[in-house]
Amino acid sequence: MVLLVIPVLAVPAVTAQAVGPLPSVSNIVYGNLQQDTLIYDRHGTLLADIGKQGDHRIVVPLSYVSPWVMKATLATEDRTFYKNSGIDVGGIFRAAVADLNHQHVTQGGSTISQQLVKQLYIGANPAPTLQRKLKEAILAIELNREFTKNQILEMYLDTIYYGSQTYGIEAAARSYFQTNAHDLTLGQAAMLAGLPQAPSKYNPLTNFISAKQRQAQVLAGMVSEKAISPAQAQVAYAEKLQVFPPTTKFQAPYFVDYVLETLAGSYNIKAGDRNGYRVYTSLDLNLQHMAEQIVHEQIAQKGNFYNFHDGALVSMDPTNGEVLAMVGGDDYNKPGGQYNFAYDVARPPGSSFKIFTYTAAIESKKVNMVSPILDDAMVFPIGGDPLGFGKYIPQNYDHRFHGTLPLKMAMGNSLNIPALKTELRTGIPAVVDMAHRMGLTCLGEPCNVDHPVDTYGPSLTLGAYPVRLADMATAASTLATLGMRHREAPILSIKDGLGRSVFNYDPTKNQFRAIDPQVAFIIASIMSDDRNRCLEFGCGGDLTLKGRHVAAKTGTTNDFKDNWTIGFTPSLVTAVWVGNPDNKPLSHNSTGIVGAAPIWHKFMTQALGSTADQWYSQPAGLIASGGNYFLPGTQSLPPTLGQPWPQCKLPAHYNPYSLTYAQITVDGVYCVLNAPKPAAPPAAASPAPTPAPSPTSCPNGILPNGQCKPQD
Repeated sequence: MVLLVIPVLAVPAVTAQAVGPLPSVSNIVYGNLQQDTLIYDRHGTLLADIGKQGDHRIVVPLSYVSPWVMKATLATEDRTFYKNSGIDVGGIFRAAVADLNHQHVTQGGSTISQQLVKQLYIGANPAPTLQRKLKEAILAIELNREFTKNQILEMYLDTIYYGSQTYGIEAAARSYFQTNAHDLTLGQAAMLAGLPQAPSKYNPLTNFISAKQRQAQVLAGMVSEKAISPAQAQVAYAEKLQVFPPTTKFQAPYFVDYVLETLAGSYNIKAGDRNGYRVYTSLDLNLQHMAEQIVHEQIAQKGNFYNFHDGALVSMDPTNGEVLAMVGGDDYNKPGGQYNFAYDVARPPGSSFKIFTYTAAIESKKVNMVSPILDDAMVFPIGGDPLGFGKYIPQNYDHRFHGTLPLKMAMGNSLNIPALKTELRTGIPAVVDMAHRMGLTCLGEPCNVDHPVDTYGPSLTLGAYPVRLADMATAASTLATLGMRHREAPILSIKDGLGRSVFNYDPTKNQFRAIDPQVAFIIASIMSDDRNRCLEFGCGGDLTLKGRHVAAKTGTTNDFKDNWTIGFTPSLVTAVWVGNPDNKPLSHNSTGIVGAAPIWHKFMTQALGSTADQWYSQPAGLIASGGNYFLPGTQSLPPTLGQPWPQCKLPAHYNPYSLTYAQITVDGVYCVLNAPKPAAPPAAASPAPTPAPSPTSCPNGILPNGQCKPQD
C-alpha cells in the first residue's frame, strides 16, 4: 500500500486515470455542514436544540473549543498534523504493521485530513479498496493546499462522529456531559477524543470499562507527546465522570413549538432543515419559569375543588409585541399534553370578549361611559334551545336584573343583558371589525377560515365563538398602548450557520393604529376602576394590584367550561385561561374570578415587583368631567339603551322556524317579545336589598349584591 501511494501521487495523469474524477475541495462550504437549529431566550439561554431524528451537530469555532480537546485529538488521531501534507506515510506504515501483527495501536493510519475527507466526500463506512484509498489521499493533500491547519482541525472537530447520534465536539459535550466544548475538563476531553476510532466500542454509556481503558490510552498518548504531565494524566483519569444518556429536552416546550411554527410559517425555516440556524427569541426564561410554577400551583391547589385541570398563560410587552412568557398547558409530557392552549387550541372567551363590544360602542359615539343601560328581561323569538320553542332568553350570571346602570358599571360587573343591548345598538359588524382590528386572528372555528360577519349572532358579545389566548393578549396589548397594535413577536433575530444575519425584529414594522388613543383611554379607565365591578365581584380582589394602576377583565362561558382573565399595565399584558381539555364544565359555578384571576394576579404582582407604578396621561382632545371621560361631542347623548327594548310585532302563536328578518327586527335591531316586568325597579341603580346570609354560610364575606364572596 505505502509503496503504491508515493509514486502514484507523484504522477497526476496516472492518478487521475486510477481514481477517476475528483471533487474540488475548494467547493467545501463550511456553513453547509448539517447542524442543529438552536433556540435561545432573550438573554441567550438555550431553550432547545432541534436535531433531526435524534442526530445532533452544533458547529462552533476552534477558538471556542477547550485546548484539552485539541491536544487529546492530535495526540490520538494525528501526531504530525501540523507537519504533514495531509497524509502521514509513517503513520500508514505503523498501522499496516500493527494490522499484520494483530496488535492494538493508539494512533490510526489516517490523518485528520484524511478522516475529514472521508466524512465529507466518501462516506462513513467506505469499501477498503485501493481506488478509495488513493482518492482519500489525494483529496487530503488538496485540502491542505486549500485551507490552513486550524481551519481543517475546526472542520474535523465539527464533523467527526462521536457516537450516540452526536456529530461534532459541541454536540458530544452536550450529550455525554451536559456541558459545552469550551468547558470540557481534561478527563472529559480525553474520553471524547477516544471515541471517533470506534464510537460504539468505546461509548461510555454502554461500555464504560472500555471507555475508561480508551481514555487511559489517550492520556498516555498526550503524556508521550508532552502535551500533559504524568501527574495531570493521573488526576484526569481519577476524575469521577458523570455520563448522561442522550436527551431531547426543551425548556418552555409550548413556546418552542410556537416558535417552530412561526419559523416554518413566516420564514420558511423548518426544524429538519439542518442549516444551523440560531434563533434568539423574546422569551424571558425567568418570567417563563415563574408563569409555569404559578399555573401549576393554582391547578394543584384549586383544580380538584373547582374541577379545572389545565391552564394557559401568555404575557407580552405591549410596547413592541414581544412574548415574554407562554404556558400552553400544565404538563407538556402528559398524554395529550402537547396541545398548546395558548395558541393552537381556540376556546370561547366568555365575558372577556365584551372589551370589543364596549370599545366599538364608545368609538361609534352612540354611547359614552356613563350612558344609562336598562338591565331587564329580554326574550328573543329565535336563536335559543329548540326545547324552549326556539326562544333565546339571555341571563346575567347572578340570574338577577339590576335596573338602570351606567355603561361603565355594566361593563365592570360583566352584566350580559346590558352587553347584548350595547352590541345590538352598535352593530355586530362593528364589533367583529373591532375584534379583528385589536388583534383577533381567530373568531370561531375553524381558525383558518375567514368567517363572514353574518355568521355571528347576538351571543358574540357573550364570548360564544372560540378565540386564541395569544390573540386576547394582543388585543389587551392594543388597549395598553392606547390603540397601537403589535401582533405577537416571539423572535428577535435569526442567524444562519455562518453567523450571518437572516432576520432582525423591527417593532416599527409590526405596528398598526387600531384604535384612537381617546377611545382606548376611556376603556382602560373603565377597566382600571375597581368601583365599577364591586357590585358583582366585590372590591379589592384579584383584579387589583396593591399600589398600582391596572386594568382587568374576567370571562366565564355560560356553560362554565372556560374561565379567563386578561389585564394590563402600560408595560405588561397577561392573559390567562383555565379549563379542561375534554370540555368538562367546572364545578361550583367557577368564574374567572376564582379560576384564572388568582393566576393573573400572582404573576402580574411578581413580574412587576421591581417596577414603579405607571399609568397614562389623558390624551389631547379628550373631555374630562367628574372623573369621567368623553369623546368630543358625546357629553350629552340620548339615553337610548336606558329605554325599553323594541318589541316584535308577532301573533301570539307563531312558527319560530319560518320568521323573516323583517319580523324579528325593528328599525334594523333584533326585537324582543313582550317580557315580564323585571324583579328590580327599572330605575334602580343597584339591586333591591336581600337578607344577608349567615356568617357561617359566607366564610369569605358578603358581596354588595347579597351573595357570598367567592373563594380565591
